[in-house]
Parts: sequence; structure tokens; C-alpha cells
Amino acid sequence: MQKLRWVIGRWWFWVVVVALILVAFYLAGYLKWYAEGAKYRIQNEISNQYIASQEREQAALEAQYKNDPYGGATPEATLKLFIEALEKKDYALASNYFVPEKRAEELSALPEAVKSGGVDMMINAYINGKLTSEKYGGQDKYEIRLFPPQDDVPFVFTLIKNPFTNKWLISEL
Repeated sequence: MQKLRWVIGRWWFWVVVVALILVAFYLAGYLKWYAEGAKYRIQNEISNQYIASQEREQAALEAQYKNDPYGGATPEATLKLFIEALEKKDYALASNYFVPEKRAEELSALPEAVKSGGVDMMINAYINGKLTSEKYGGQDKYEIRLFPPQDDVPFVFTLIKNPFTNKWLISEL
């Protein structure tokens, strides 16, 4: 009984008990919040890694564009250089007239185009056919249509201007 009176009579004891209960609730809430946020921290880390990889790829691609010596001063000049490289059967050089990110793809596709006769048809269309050029409104982008003689189906080239070297490159064929 004596101990019970001692416990009841000591106000500071009850203050400490209430404070400990409040701290326990606060810590429980904080730990629950922290645990629920773990999945978002993981998502943020994955997103940050993806953004960093995209920035590295962008920097590498920008460096390729800055150091690119290929292309002509006009879209027509680039097309002429491309056709001349095809005539010489220098497919590595011909693929260099494409935008840097498509060069490897085009280089691997050229042997198949040679086997199918598409390259010879393109060269013939350039020499003997009709060429039309059209600029996309407000953009540094041209579309050149190369019509083979006696044919209505053109070879369509889309060319863009390299913003770093001011030379034209083939972006689509």
C-alpha cells in the first residue's frame, strides 16, 4: 500500500510514463512511415539510374554529332555523296551519311539491299530518274523523293541538319 501511495503521489513519475507512451507512438508512426516509403525510395533510385544512363547516352550521341565530318552542305549534296559511295561499292562510307545512331543498322542492311538489286535501282533512279525535294515547315528537315524512270514509286530520303556541323545527314530511307 505504501508503494502505491508513493507511485500515485509522485507526479513526475506519471509525466515520465505519459512521455514514454507518446515517444513510443511517435516512433511507431515514424517507423511505419519509413517502411512504407521504402518502395518509393527504390523507385526513385531506379529512376535516377535510368536518367543517369540516358544522360550518358545523350552526351555520347552529342559527341558523335559534334565530331561527325560526314554530310553535305545541302540535302542534295548529301544524297549525291551517298550515291557516289554506293557506286564505288564503299558501303562503310555510304553508311556514314546516315545519322550516327543509324549507321551500324544501315551498314548491316546494305549487303541485303545489294543482293536484292535495290542499290542498283537507286543508283539508276538517281542518274536517270527525277528528284523532288521538299522542306518540312519551320524545321531543318528535308524529304527527297527519287523517282526511277518509268516508275511512280519513289525512294524516299528524309534528311536532317546536324546542328553542330551544319551538314545534312540521312535520317530515314
